Amino acid sequence: MLLTRALLQVEKLQSMVVESGNTPLLFPTLKLNSITTKATKNNYDAVIFISANAVEHGLNLLKTINYHQIFAVGSTTAKKLNESNISVDDFPKNKASSEALLAMPAVQKLKNQNILIFRGEGGRETLKQGLEKHNTVEYIEVYQRVVCHITSLHRQTLSQFLQSNQGIITATSVENLSALLSMVEQIDADALNLIKRYPLAVLGERIKTFAQSAGFSQIKVAPKTSDTGLLKAIQCSS
Repeated sequence: MLLTRALLQVEKLQSMVVESGNTPLLFPTLKLNSITTKATKNNYDAVIFISANAVEHGLNLLKTINYHQIFAVGSTTAKKLNESNISVDDFPKNKASSEALLAMPAVQKLKNQNILIFRGEGGRETLKQGLEKHNTVEYIEVYQRVVCHITSLHRQTLSQFLQSNQGIITATSVENLSALLSMVEQIDADALNLIKRYPLAVLGERIKTFAQSAGFSQIKVAPKTSDTGLLKAIQCSS
């Protein structure tokens, strides 16, 4: 099982894979660096966290502003906020996505509001575009994704993974999968086509679309955007 999530974030999934009777192989593709920044205003009507990573890197900044409502993009992000004793007003219960968040009645009611979105550097514009039709919306980017330097761990893991034809690859974002392909090509150009023959378990349709364009054909999408959902996709791929 090739786990490509950052080392600081992979521990829970790694344990779940072991408990399911599979062998996790670590191949971290991205690391997250905090960005020093500050909000342009002191008061906001609503703040939105787009990921658990945004929570982790944005909590200190959140403490410096006033807000009336707080939303999360999904259950994992909401849980991360709750663990820091921050009560979330609402979040999509079934699927974590910008589209699901925009469809929520509580979010659709937002009119003429000042809204701040916590996120990583770059990313999709869907949420902002949907909200700014009736509101003033701004981003605050609290971390950036950086492709990992290739180490002996990556070389050893890739070699071990390719020794079996029973492996499964995981990808949790488009950036994550793109970095994987780039790193594998740098290690061994011939291996790039080999890994595309393996089943791929991903966290969302957007990643599946990218994976198909990159040449993967066996792709299973997690039923929920969470480690549990990803594990189910892994089990369905095996």
